[in-house]
Amino acid sequence: MPPPLNNVCSLDLRIGNVVDELVPAMVSLFRGMPNLCNMLINTKPPLDDPKSNTSGFNTGYWKMQNLAFINQLKDVTIKLFDGSNGVELVRYMLECAQNLEKMLIICLPQNLDDNMRRLDESKKISRATVLFHESRDFLL
Repeated sequence: MPPPLNNVCSLDLRIGNVVDELVPAMVSLFRGMPNLCNMLINTKPPLDDPKSNTSGFNTGYWKMQNLAFINQLKDVTIKLFDGSNGVELVRYMLECAQNLEKMLIICLPQNLDDNMRRLDESKKISRATVLFHESRDFLL
């Protein structure tokens, strides 16, 4: 395990879609950043089947990871595509980040309503402002 990145307070993560193989690596990275308070996760849709291998990790999985940064998190921007791993990560943040102030969720137009509906079911713990934005652009 690499040494913790204790002094990291902002993270700009540029990845493909949140596929099942990537989630454990994300957890490992997040564990080393207990003071993380600003996060940008920029994903892009996969070239093959957009729903392939993107639905193995639910909110319960994220909660079991007991990530220390969750209490420090204040501002999140995330781009979501098909598949539930990204949505479940967002639900985890909404349900557990008590100091979260703002979350911007960017979706493709065809995914916006479904993501809004799925995230509306979350029991938000903070008074965070949650904004949805539809975009056809693949880069933040």
